Amino acid sequence: MNQLNQFMQQMRALFSGMTPQTRLMAALLSVGIVISCVFLVQGYSGTSGALEPLFGGQSFSDTELRDFEIAFSNKSLRGYELRGTRVYIPTASKSEYYTAISDAKVTPQGMGAASDGILKSNDFMESSKSLEAKHRATKNKELANNLKQMNAFIQDANITYDEQREGFSAERRKVASIAIKTKSGRPLTSEQKRGIILYIEKSYAGLKQKDIALMDLSDARTMVPSDDPSALATTRYYDIQRQREDELRQRAELLLTDFGDIRVDVNVELDTTLREETEQLDYKEKPTNIQSTTFKKDSKSRRPTPQGRPGAEPNALANTGAQLNSTNDQTTDSKETTENLKSVTGNTLTRKEIAGLQTRRVRFSVSVPFSYYRKAFIHKWQEFNPGKKLSEAPEFKEADQQTLMKETELSIQNKIKPILPIGAPGEDSLPKVEVTYHYDMPVPELPSPSTTQIALNWLAQSWQTLALLGIVGIALVSLRSFAKTAPGSNDADFERGFDLPLDDATDIDLSSLTDEESDLFVDKPEEEPLPPRLRTSGGDLKSDLTSMVRENPDAAATLLRNWISGNVK
Repeated sequence: MNQLNQFMQQMRALFSGMTPQTRLMAALLSVGIVISCVFLVQGYSGTSGALEPLFGGQSFSDTELRDFEIAFSNKSLRGYELRGTRVYIPTASKSEYYTAISDAKVTPQGMGAASDGILKSNDFMESSKSLEAKHRATKNKELANNLKQMNAFIQDANITYDEQREGFSAERRKVASIAIKTKSGRPLTSEQKRGIILYIEKSYAGLKQKDIALMDLSDARTMVPSDDPSALATTRYYDIQRQREDELRQRAELLLTDFGDIRVDVNVELDTTLREETEQLDYKEKPTNIQSTTFKKDSKSRRPTPQGRPGAEPNALANTGAQLNSTNDQTTDSKETTENLKSVTGNTLTRKEIAGLQTRRVRFSVSVPFSYYRKAFIHKWQEFNPGKKLSEAPEFKEADQQTLMKETELSIQNKIKPILPIGAPGEDSLPKVEVTYHYDMPVPELPSPSTTQIALNWLAQSWQTLALLGIVGIALVSLRSFAKTAPGSNDADFERGFDLPLDDATDIDLSSLTDEESDLFVDKPEEEPLPPRLRTSGGDLKSDLTSMVRENPDAAATLLRNWISGNVK
């Protein structure tokens, strides 16, 4: 406590010994030091420096932006700016912002980042069920992150997947659900919903569309695809129709770029036949032999005529007559012929297969900006009058407008004609392209901020810097004024003796002074009585005082003591 009191007394004595200019300058410098310390403690970082986009200008979702703001606030970083879906940070403190993101573990995950993380954290001691559940959750998160990449309309997405084995069957029933939150609050279109469902179906093996439910949080409706063949056919019809219309619209806009800001709409009508297959079989009048087989067989047999009566007795015991060299033998001749013939009736088989959903009719609606006709009129006049000025151009009348409209309509029809499908013989394809015009009204410009608003915004951002510059300027002006009013080598006060009368100095011993020195204090009788004054030798004041103290220290001490104590006036 005593040291503090001594320090305060020293500071008070030091402050009281300063001149007014020095006191003002010291106070201003102290205020500047205090303000600078406050800025340093609060981690102030001005936004007047160069800014650069975070992660190379990548777009972030609302969830990621919220995580970044929390991470920056924890590190007292306030120099960033949010511009739409991008974040801009000061270039000078880039490393601090990336460090804050890394410490908060809110680094944005790209496609495949979740799968990479789970592969790096695998443990060989982990059970198969736990590993399977972890992989399933990671895959769901990965698919949701892929859907979030569609920054045009999806703000957040969540996917759940489950499997269940029914009874003793080896097959598992698989179901999945998708929750989508859109950015603008507008519900998803049917094409977008079908595209998301198809993507999830192809992401899980064995999963069917009828087991996928998609819920749009913007309208609280859940869509479950149907496995009805007629519904699938209808969906396929509309998908192909939209695809053909988009393709033809892009081709038409590319062909009509010379006509300014045109608007093209296409209507495609498809053949409702999904698939057509024709098979025709024709038979000929005469058959055609394809195989012939012939078999022939000739046989000849001879049997002799019977001789005598049969039996043992007439032939062995009795003598009977016999006829020799008889020609009555029986002879038999036979012929056999077999012929096999195979033939088929001639036929012609014709098989024809035609792809379905072919484009049957196409109609175009092209709208040309009204200002195009006047520009075309001026350009055409300049081509025929190259030496004339634009101010000499004739007035654009209604007759000229009608003529240009007809020429423009015919030109647009001829440009689009090559991309139209071939119609029936003799059918005119030009009426399929309808050309109209629209008034291209000027877009009202957004009011720019006033000069006062710009100045106020600049002051709101730079008032700290201006305050410091003001303090430094005031200190410099005070220092300059102090330098001008500094005491010089003027000895007028000393020559007057500081206007100190010597009559009151009764205790001064003047016996040791010389005659010349005593004259400084004794009045001369011949002159008009004047109060005694001290005189200088014309040299430096310090030298005169030093010599006076050296020669007569008692007299000098008495004078100074009386002057300081206030006895001498």
